[in-house]
Amino acid sequence: MSNTNIENIFIEHALLIRNDVSKSLQTTDFYIENLAKEQWVDGSGRQYQYPVYERSIPSTPVSFVPFSTLDSNPETDNNLHPTGGCDVAGATIDSFGITLKTVALKKAALNSPDICLDDLQFEWQVMDQVNNIVRVLTENSKLVWTRAYQQEYIAACGNKIIAKSGLPTSGDWDNIITAPTSQLTWGLLEDIHEQLGYNGGSMASYAKDSEGTPVYAVVGDRYQFQHLKLQDANIRADLHFGDPEATLAGPGLGKTYRGFKFFSVQFAPRYDIVGGAWVERLPYDPADPTSFLSATRGKKAEVGALYKHAAYTDTVIFLKPVLRMLTPAPRGNYGKMAFNPQYSWSGEFIWRNIPDRTTNIDGNKGFFRAMYAYGAKVERPDLGFVIRHLRCPANVDLLACS
Repeated sequence: MSNTNIENIFIEHALLIRNDVSKSLQTTDFYIENLAKEQWVDGSGRQYQYPVYERSIPSTPVSFVPFSTLDSNPETDNNLHPTGGCDVAGATIDSFGITLKTVALKKAALNSPDICLDDLQFEWQVMDQVNNIVRVLTENSKLVWTRAYQQEYIAACGNKIIAKSGLPTSGDWDNIITAPTSQLTWGLLEDIHEQLGYNGGSMASYAKDSEGTPVYAVVGDRYQFQHLKLQDANIRADLHFGDPEATLAGPGLGKTYRGFKFFSVQFAPRYDIVGGAWVERLPYDPADPTSFLSATRGKKAEVGALYKHAAYTDTVIFLKPVLRMLTPAPRGNYGKMAFNPQYSWSGEFIWRNIPDRTTNIDGNKGFFRAMYAYGAKVERPDLGFVIRHLRCPANVDLLACS
């Protein structure tokens, strides 16, 4: 098989990678599936300011007065009073509370390793190699977007809570550096449910139950939801008798319960406190010697011990109005400028073969490249809640032989 034919296979499979990435993102990650998205407006520059309308209420309550519509003269009883029903002084919203925020575009790129077409020419499993490359690149693009979307939503939340008694429930994490002392509890969730009611969250809830009570989405670590399910004997009985198979179900909470619907993500954020500062533990971290291990050629990535054993994690109460993600339009031709091949900012991998006098004289080396860009437009931070709490390890219930 000639180099040209092999390169054509990669060009053709670039479209397959695009489709696989798109499908994977939309169906396997909660944030990407549920965050509101729209296109970045061309011509608006790399950043712009926009107004966020805060809750504005009149300083005096709205009061009702009798609706006087009849004249006091009995002889003209059926005539409308000339002024009685037309003028009502009314309460006034003194002014709209407006906060100016800025949304700015961010961009990134990801390149595959160089792929030598000469090497593949002599391998009989060329299509196997191509399929494996597609799988690895698809997984990488998914990880890029899921982490970015998760980070942006947590940053947008205006209510950041440490699971510790008496701690303030607002501010930036950099200003709230204190160790949580509790795991996720029903009491914490119920307090947030009440606060969302005060903030008007019921108008943007995930769903309503049969009694009309708002149901909010909770997003985090499946196994912490399992601890939540097992916390209270009464709750366990409710789950069991309400659903006889609940105690046989997989870890986590797979149903609506006490005003919440629970969703797990592959890599919920995890943290330790090191040197008086929050340190995020990444699933695949170059600083963790257990994360990148030697393979027959190159390195293989494993979820590292620092992530597995991190002390704290975040659980998010998700409402769509908090954040909107803006993505620039795909680029093919812009005026007299042409981009060949066309690329988008959505993480689609494109095959590149760049001749170079020193490193690619014969054009027999190429690579895949993906471009990413977005702007995070925060709209209702008052509806965003995130709890940082203890991440309790699983109880493996080891038993000796009887």
